[in-house]
Amino acid sequence: MDAKYIAFDTIEELDQAADVIVIGSPIKDFEDREHMAQYFEDGMIQDFYTMTELRIEKVIKQPDGIDIGEMMEFIEPLCIIEESGNQKTKIIMDDYRELKKGSRYILFLKDNTFGQYSIINMNNGKFNLDNTDDSDMPMEQQDLAFKTSLKNQVLRKYDLY
Repeated sequence: MDAKYIAFDTIEELDQAADVIVIGSPIKDFEDREHMAQYFEDGMIQDFYTMTELRIEKVIKQPDGIDIGEMMEFIEPLCIIEESGNQKTKIIMDDYRELKKGSRYILFLKDNTFGQYSIINMNNGKFNLDNTDDSDMPMEQQDLAFKTSLKNQVLRKYDLY
């Protein structure tokens, strides 16, 4: 599904827009996470997301209450829904790719109106730090060049080399 969202092209913009910046690892496989979907009365999907639990390794930017070693939940813009006949379908927003269990990421999160955090800037609001998630980098050359440039800005700014 296509989505409209605010895109950030530099680390300064991304940093300023984020309420929380953390480094951590998801603790569950994608299929085992809490998948949420809301439907209109006619059965069409109104909203969807996945709640992902993250073990916090480092806090870079935060409001009070997020500590190293603790778990936090945040929203990823994709979901698994169960359709008739127990068929499972993955719904993805703007080619977003989920975080992999045990892989290490820096995440840029924003508080929504319901008091939950969600990834901002879609795939460019998360960066795999330990090179264990091949799907974190785009396939198309133009997108790959942009994400690589943004990731390098992130690594330099937060001294993560």
